[in-house]
Amino acid sequence: MIAETTVWSILQGHMPRKRWVSSKDIYAIVEQYGDLKEEDLQPRSPRCRTPQWKTLVRNVLMNRWKNGKLRWRKGSNRQESGSR
Repeated sequence: MIAETTVWSILQGHMPRKRWVSSKDIYAIVEQYGDLKEEDLQPRSPRCRTPQWKTLVRNVLMNRWKNGKLRWRKGSNRQESGSR
């Protein structure tokens, strides 16, 4: 299973700086560089179709946002984040 620290390292290394990045693009970056395993692709629970790795990415982003490492822009149909 991909680790939280690995997800953050991938984002730091591949997410553009000083511009807003859509959640769709963030997921694409992690999917491309994350070397996801079969267990990462499994749903996070029996009643949810969201793969575990996407839940982990959201958790990483939320934790970094709470700690001031990311800015989060609201107000559009999709949430976007930017690196500080």
